[in-house]
Amino acid sequence: MVIGGSMAGLLSARVLADHFDKVTLVERDVRGEGPAARKGVPQGPHIHVLLDTGRRILDTYFPDLFEQLQVQGAELIDSSGDLAWHHFGVWKLRHTSGIPGLLCTRPLLEWNVLRRVKARPNVAVREGCSIEGLIRDEKGTGRITGVRVKTPQGEESWEADLVVDASGRGSRMPQWLEAIGYARPEEEQVIVDLSYTTCLHEPPPHFQKEWKALFLYPSPPKAWRAGFISHVEGGRWLVTLNGYFGEHAPTEYQGFLEYARSLTRPDLYNYLKEATPIGPISQHKVKDCRWRHYEKLARFPEGLAILGDAACAFNPLYGQGMSVAGLGAELLDTCLREQAERGELSGLAQRFRERLPEVIRLPWLLGTGMDLLYPQAVGKRPFGLGLLHWYLLRLMERTSTDAHVHRQFYRILHLHAGLEAVLQPSVALPVLGHGVMSLLRPLERLANTETRPPPLTRPGPVPVQKSRS
Repeated sequence: MVIGGSMAGLLSARVLADHFDKVTLVERDVRGEGPAARKGVPQGPHIHVLLDTGRRILDTYFPDLFEQLQVQGAELIDSSGDLAWHHFGVWKLRHTSGIPGLLCTRPLLEWNVLRRVKARPNVAVREGCSIEGLIRDEKGTGRITGVRVKTPQGEESWEADLVVDASGRGSRMPQWLEAIGYARPEEEQVIVDLSYTTCLHEPPPHFQKEWKALFLYPSPPKAWRAGFISHVEGGRWLVTLNGYFGEHAPTEYQGFLEYARSLTRPDLYNYLKEATPIGPISQHKVKDCRWRHYEKLARFPEGLAILGDAACAFNPLYGQGMSVAGLGAELLDTCLREQAERGELSGLAQRFRERLPEVIRLPWLLGTGMDLLYPQAVGKRPFGLGLLHWYLLRLMERTSTDAHVHRQFYRILHLHAGLEAVLQPSVALPVLGHGVMSLLRPLERLANTETRPPPLTRPGPVPVQKSRS
């Protein structure tokens, strides 16, 4: 039984289909035919980033997905060469990275994944239903044996050998566990009060296509507004404006445009003022990043697994959510295969919850580490964070001129490697040297602070290699 039909739930259902005779995915929303925004995914209309690790996992479980997305207007790009990215006061290098990026709307991606999950003969998708609580074994074993479900016909009890909570930020699992005699998990939280405000546009007719996506990230701690333009299906631009700490972009267009003008760089506004808005402006607010540490509970029931935002909800500004959900589903697959070798399901809940932090820890450190650069952010600041911040700032500046440092940063960004990738001598020495020189020379002499995005340094399209590893 899978709770929640978003990306984490869909990937979980796909994984479980390889291990169980029947998989039921329960979703509150009733979806129509075709891609469309829905209530259960309020972040759906806004810009989304799929890291290469997430792309690899989707490609593994849905081998024809990206070819079909491209037929429908999505685009696979080189995530460095086709991206103009201003970050920490500098433009990052643009060169052939060999790391693909996906440009499309979230509804198009989710709808295509949903179609493939529904096509599995042993998967049933029950929409218009909501989970009301867990059912525990009456014999005293503590195993979860099913769920209570509110259906259009009334409340029912459904049995299950395994329940997977993939219901997102709004997960009620702490309350459900408490109701059957378990403790609530400890929560780690960083409060950022972030908003997403988004509007589709027709690009200007004279746009020269010098980039496929334009990212203007803020420069902490001095600025906390950001703006993004991404090509999406239909030849349109998806334009999203972000603001921390209550500085939310207006939802009427003139105010939206003026907010774009207020960014620390003029590029996005200059492109946007020549574009044509289409459709309504939508807004979504995110109060915090939150990690529920289920792995620390002294007691935890068998027959239950929790992943995706239900376990750890990230700051969406860094595009980690879908990829970490994919890593969680992949880990669930691995744990189930290990259980199959033992010939029993008992022990799965403990094995999975103890190992899930392995896939959460690095993206959590990267995302919250950036957020905590702002003194306004509320959260625990671990010892040594100031030194890490100094190093990361110098690293970001160096990515504007040093191709090797830039490539190693991208390995971490796309979750291909851990922090060792940017702490190895070939990266640390030039970064530390840059830090020393920045005390003696203006940044303009050490990094790319030009007023225009750097040019593309490769000719033609980048061939995308499919990964099965």
